[in-house]
Amino acid sequence: MKSIRKFDAVPKLNGSWKFLDDYSYQGMIFGQLLYSTCHHGIIKDIKFPAGFDLQEFTFVSAKDIPGENIVPEPECDQPFMAEKEVFHYGQVIMGITHSNLRILREFIKKTGVEFEELPAVTDIKECLDNEKNAFGKELTIDHRNGQKVDPTWIYHHKIYYTPHQEQAYLETQGMIAIWKPAEKMMFVRGTAQCPFFVKSGVESIMGKAAEKVEFETSEGIGGAFGGKEDFPSLLAGITALLSYKSGKPVKTVLDRSDDIKITTKRHPSRIEIKSWTDPKSKKIRKIDIDYRLDAGGYQTLSPVVLSRGVLHAIGGYDIPDSFIRGRLMRSNTPSNGAFRGFGAPQAFAAIEAHVENIAADLKIDPLEFRLVNLLRKDAEFPTTQLISEDHLYDCLQRVIEKSDYQKKVKEFKKWNETHKDKKGIGLAIGYHGGGYTGNGEKVLNSEIKVIIRQDAMVEIYVSSTDMGQGAHTTLAQMFFETIDHPREKCRVQLPNTSKTPNSGPTVASRTIYIIGNLLHDLALEIKAELGFENLEEYVASHQTEFPQEFRRNFIPDPSVQFDEETYQGTGYKDYSWAACVTEIYYHADTYKVELTKNWSVLDIGKLANPKIAVGQAEGGIVQGLGYGLCEFFYKPGFGRMHGFTDYTLPTSIDIPEMDIEFIHTDSEIAKGLGEIPMDFPAPSVRNAVLFALGIQINEYPMTPERIFKSLTADER
Repeated sequence: MKSIRKFDAVPKLNGSWKFLDDYSYQGMIFGQLLYSTCHHGIIKDIKFPAGFDLQEFTFVSAKDIPGENIVPEPECDQPFMAEKEVFHYGQVIMGITHSNLRILREFIKKTGVEFEELPAVTDIKECLDNEKNAFGKELTIDHRNGQKVDPTWIYHHKIYYTPHQEQAYLETQGMIAIWKPAEKMMFVRGTAQCPFFVKSGVESIMGKAAEKVEFETSEGIGGAFGGKEDFPSLLAGITALLSYKSGKPVKTVLDRSDDIKITTKRHPSRIEIKSWTDPKSKKIRKIDIDYRLDAGGYQTLSPVVLSRGVLHAIGGYDIPDSFIRGRLMRSNTPSNGAFRGFGAPQAFAAIEAHVENIAADLKIDPLEFRLVNLLRKDAEFPTTQLISEDHLYDCLQRVIEKSDYQKKVKEFKKWNETHKDKKGIGLAIGYHGGGYTGNGEKVLNSEIKVIIRQDAMVEIYVSSTDMGQGAHTTLAQMFFETIDHPREKCRVQLPNTSKTPNSGPTVASRTIYIIGNLLHDLALEIKAELGFENLEEYVASHQTEFPQEFRRNFIPDPSVQFDEETYQGTGYKDYSWAACVTEIYYHADTYKVELTKNWSVLDIGKLANPKIAVGQAEGGIVQGLGYGLCEFFYKPGFGRMHGFTDYTLPTSIDIPEMDIEFIHTDSEIAKGLGEIPMDFPAPSVRNAVLFALGIQINEYPMTPERIFKSLTADER
């Protein structure tokens, strides 16, 4: 397919494209959240500041909710607002409005909440290391074959830690709610990934008070990366309740400080791996993985993240005897949620470091060691799912060739013998299952709608949102290129739950993989049904037949079966594959790692739009490199920051030269792309540090402070 320009490129450049804060309605007032600054405690009293006219404000708390005080989630355990007890810093206590945003923020800042403080767990390691903090359902994948451990096998036992990661979207969380009492209808507009999730959230909090709820996205959504999957439901619900009580349109937009402190982040992880390797065959014979995530104060979306993490925990390796255990741990910190990769980046950060550690300890070349243990065609995942293609091997071979890896290994080793500064090079592989896990796509039963107008304009209605990734451009392209229709005659409509069928959320690398391929199939179906060669000519000569509406539902492959209890079967029908090499330069005087180049080779099947695909890969790789190099919350205990002055994102100076290539693009289908670029870069940075310095750092990221501590550990 072609690299066409995004349809929203020009309006974004000239400023005519509306983001949420660009919308205004007559009589609109502003909403903000009063949240807990206590990690765990009982609310004793709320004292509003003097000098303000309370009649100018509207207040809502749990007692004002006409519906249910529970946010709809995979695990429905989080209230919209706390009633008596708070379980984490940032838990919402009240929603408050005023016509002047400056006055509103000053009022909330000066409002005092008295708590009876209770014991709290706020430190990541305290949460993850203590078995007593486990909660929720435990997941296991048991693929043990009963073999006894040979005494000659080499035993490795390591624990790997990954931190929180901030989504760092350009536009913070925001919602506008408009109550229409005559119709008993609540209209909500917002910056969100999942329109029907938000609709469910508002329906839950409003109950029978609202007979109809309609949600529509803003024209522009300034990034999301998973961060606008679950939290928008809570924010929309409270904003809707404020509009209901005040009788006015209410706009709630979080400032950056609040957004960073109280919204969902990537789950910190503790992944303990025990393995046994045959030194003769260089084959890992047995592995035991304990995969833990810090869920935060409530489970919410965490069981789904845990599920994907467990299914990717073994990495790209064929290990005949494996046991994987997954658990959620509870802390008194804001609930963690979705983030690009959805549990897989934590898994690969651990297993790719572990494989590198084994190779280093056994003095085996890490490339050779990977090739011996790599998942190949006709091998099987621990779920017993057979692998139908050898594309992971192809990605690894191609990235080795492109990066001139083996030559650089020799050159860098020689350089490091005589230089204080060091050069490093690190390998990593990854894969990502497309779409919802297991039977999820069957449950979603995604539906799309197309209307062809009398002027041959094709309107596409899907609930997939465009968050800046170019989804609406590519989805339209997958329809109009299929039937050779003019691109200007095909447009994806703004997602609106009253007009758009539920085609599922914009998550799980499913937008192009599920919805795009569905649009391609529907285009062919329409062409066959109407019998045209040229749609414009057909419509012109059959005017009385139009406008005409067409719908199609996603039909899962009936051969795909997955047991939710035993975790056996097909976790994902199709996988995207990848391998990368990252080159670094280590500055001995500052202990700083400089990224010099990254080569990445990916198999995502057919490229719907090559230029957009490259942009997606570049963005994900940069996020992954930041995860491995510099991103985490610094403060001990509860470490949320106030802004990007103290949360270290990679800047243009830190981003290396990137060489990205897609292979197997002659595939019949377009597979998932959004998440896989996040899965592999972090461990490649870590492994490059091991190459350069000979130290096994098993906690991410590779900051100068952590490197200094590791290098000087023996001296102390």
